[in-house]
Amino acid sequence: MVTIQHKVIKPEPGQRVFFCGDVHGDKEALNTKLDQVGFVDAQDILIFTGDLIDRGDHSEELIKFATCTPDIYSVIGNHESLFLHGLQDPLTRSIHTGANVGGGWIEQYSQSELEGLAELIKNNMSTSITVETEQYKIGVVHASAPNDWKKVVNDSSLHEEQWLWSRGQFEDALAGKVHVVTGVDAVVHGHVANALVASGNHVWIDTQYHTGELTIIEASCVLDCVRNQSEMVGSALENQRLDTMNELSELDKKL
Repeated sequence: MVTIQHKVIKPEPGQRVFFCGDVHGDKEALNTKLDQVGFVDAQDILIFTGDLIDRGDHSEELIKFATCTPDIYSVIGNHESLFLHGLQDPLTRSIHTGANVGGGWIEQYSQSELEGLAELIKNNMSTSITVETEQYKIGVVHASAPNDWKKVVNDSSLHEEQWLWSRGQFEDALAGKVHVVTGVDAVVHGHVANALVASGNHVWIDTQYHTGELTIIEASCVLDCVRNQSEMVGSALENQRLDTMNELSELDKKL
C-alpha cells in the first residue's frame, strides 16, 4: 500500500484547527456536529482521524470531501487500508465487505470507479499528520504512536499493524498505564469506540459508535485534555508522596 507517509500542517496565526473522530460514512452526523462547534468553511482547518468510510451511506462523498476540499485533511485508518488492499486481494475484499466491517458499499461501483477513489486516498491522505504552530505541536495517527514522534516523521517504512490497527496503547491507558510520546505536545487518535479518553499526551476521540455522538474537538481543547491529565498524574504522585511521608513518620514514632 503506497501512500503518503506524513504531512505537516502549519495554520495561519489565529486559524482554528478542529479534529474529528471516525465518521464511518455518516455525513449527516458530520454536518450536524460541524454546525454545533461553529466550524467555518474556508477559514478553519478540519482534520479527520481516519475511518471516513464504511457502515454509513456516504463513503464516496466523504472520501471526496476529505481529499478535494481546501483545509480539510485526514490520516488513513484501518478501514481505508482494507479498502485499498481489497482492490487487488479478493480475500481482503471479502473481509472488507463483510457485515462486521461494513464495506459493502463498494459493490455498487465499478472497479475503475473504486480505483479512482483509491487514488484520491493515496494521493491526499497520509499515515500521519503534524499540526505545528508557535504555540503547540499536535500529531495525528489513527491507532497507536511510537515512543518518539520523529519515527512517524522520518521513518520511510509503514508500520501498519501499530499505526493503523493496534489497540495496545488505548488498552494500557484504560488500565492506568501512562504513556507519553516525545516530540509532540499531544497525539490525537481515532480507531477505538469509546467515550473520549485522555491519557499521558494521547487523546482518543472515536466516540460515535459508543456514545451516539461524533466528537469534533478544537486544538486548544486537545491541549487542555493533556494538561488536565498531567495535573491529575502530578496530584496523584504528590498524594502518594505525602502518604509515604506520613507512613514513615508514623513508623518513626513507633521506633
